[in-house]
Amino acid sequence: MLPMVVISVIMPCAPCLPPSPEPDGSRTLGVVPPFHGRPEPPEWLRATSHALVVLHCRHYLYEAYGDGAGAWLVRYVAFPGEGEAAEAREQVLLFPPERGAPPATLAPGEVRCRALTAVWGTRTYVLVDRRDLLK
Repeated sequence: MLPMVVISVIMPCAPCLPPSPEPDGSRTLGVVPPFHGRPEPPEWLRATSHALVVLHCRHYLYEAYGDGAGAWLVRYVAFPGEGEAAEAREQVLLFPPERGAPPATLAPGEVRCRALTAVWGTRTYVLVDRRDLLK
């Protein structure tokens, strides 16, 4: 009986893989629920966008949106803690479909974010990745 209990407890944990490392060594905090959708963003998007933004706080939200045609909108929202700088609370980058082309920096006010979409101009982007992170 005991082996069956142990197996039933361990088996659900077997497919659990360690989370992929973040470019800045941060870890998932979990205040904002994580989200992963389709189309899956390319692996280079997170590291490339992170290298371009300036984060002066430990706690931040990362969101990636896809338009289905290869363009990616990436949004960082800073949650500064006590004693941390409050400038640049939100930063938005728009990556064109051509990999290697430089992204455009958008003013946060130009992008309307809803629960699962972001709208910039006449284009709608669908949320494909959301992470609540703490350095």
